[in-house]
Amino acid sequence: MLTSSDTRVLLCNTKIGEVIALTEKHHAEARVEADRLRRMGTDRLITDSFGESRWMGAIENTRGFGDTQWKASGVTAEPDVTTRVIDGHEHAYLIMVTDGLTSMLSDQELVDLARRSADPGRAAKTIVHFGEDLGARDNCTCIVVPLAGWGRVGGEDSTLARREYRRAQAEKYNTRMQRM
Repeated sequence: MLTSSDTRVLLCNTKIGEVIALTEKHHAEARVEADRLRRMGTDRLITDSFGESRWMGAIENTRGFGDTQWKASGVTAEPDVTTRVIDGHEHAYLIMVTDGLTSMLSDQELVDLARRSADPGRAAKTIVHFGEDLGARDNCTCIVVPLAGWGRVGGEDSTLARREYRRAQAEKYNTRMQRM
């Protein structure tokens, strides 16, 4: 599996609806990326006042095709390649989602958002619309790939209450901002 730096690939287990992350986040504070950057002789991770870590104080993802001015400081387009055999009967779907959504939603929230959708297209739209409802400002792209276990996700939607609360808070905030 080859992914870009801002794409996460998640798998949904059919038995209990648990998320299985198939890719790592390529952020400077992630162990693998931090080790790679230190081996290059650069250690310039800066945490801002919001608690968000940025490489050189500016870059969140340390693997990407853009950001050419940061290449000398360790940002690379070198892909992260992994291989995994997936039994489609044990899994319901695969989600590929960009960091505009993963920066706002947990992996389990993403999987739970898709669990009751009638088809993969509707599942992807549900995920993107939820991110937009919360005020996502970065690229929000999602692809849901159905596997043999599609429509047979067991367990409970463990993030439903949290998502409802977050949506209500976002709606309150948006309404308040519209009046200003």
